[in-house]
Amino acid sequence: MAVAERLCRYYQTWFSNPSPEADELVALHAQEDKAAYLEKYFHHEVEKGKMAVERFLGLNREWVGGRALDFGCGAGGLTFAIREQTRSALGIDLEEYKLSFARQQAELRGTTDIDFICYPGDRIPAADSAFDVVFCVDVMEHLPKPDESLAEIRRVLKPGGLLLLSFGPPWGHPHGKHTWTRLPGWWTHLLFPQSACMKTIGLPADTTWEQLGLHRLTVSKFERLMRASGFRQLYRQYNIQRPVKWLKHVPGVRDLFISEVVAVYRK
Repeated sequence: MAVAERLCRYYQTWFSNPSPEADELVALHAQEDKAAYLEKYFHHEVEKGKMAVERFLGLNREWVGGRALDFGCGAGGLTFAIREQTRSALGIDLEEYKLSFARQQAELRGTTDIDFICYPGDRIPAADSAFDVVFCVDVMEHLPKPDESLAEIRRVLKPGGLLLLSFGPPWGHPHGKHTWTRLPGWWTHLLFPQSACMKTIGLPADTTWEQLGLHRLTVSKFERLMRASGFRQLYRQYNIQRPVKWLKHVPGVRDLFISEVVAVYRK
């Protein structure tokens, strides 16, 4: 075992998993028990979705009663929460098996004016100006071409429509690698070579972070993307642990501590 890998493995023993619920989801996914995994994943997303909708309701209510798109909806937990506040809701995602589960839930719940469509990750399957609001929650850091995705979101929003966006932790954060269970160590992805991290996870050494759906989106990169996107910022909040709250105003250093970005934009 290479020195870097040994050090990486040892470093993880200093920390505990900051997201215990992820353990069960990871275990179910590894067992390839899709039914059990989707059931647990969906209800987890429903609770997160309710909190996300409540938060955005507190920031802006113009979108209530409108037509909504949930961009990167997964199994639809957030989409159902959105539908409770809107005229209609469409969820889109790359993974058909999650969308199929979401459709089953809509039928079981008797939820109308909600739909789920699989798309290849490029052009959104909707007409120009089709939506009053687009939700993009916990998705930005997983987009391989976020500039193109933002252009598509802008295309399907009506003039004056809203983009409600949140994501985290960004790449620079101690847990920016999103691998809670196997790499609980703070800043492991920045301190150790990629190959050592992957072997510690149990993957081939040549596996990339991009293959795991992480595209190194820092807060600074996000800001540059949004400045070039054509959207007008109405609100932006950076969440950070209270003891180091003052660091969110320090360029460069802040990228290492901001845990979440919450923002509202207008087309």
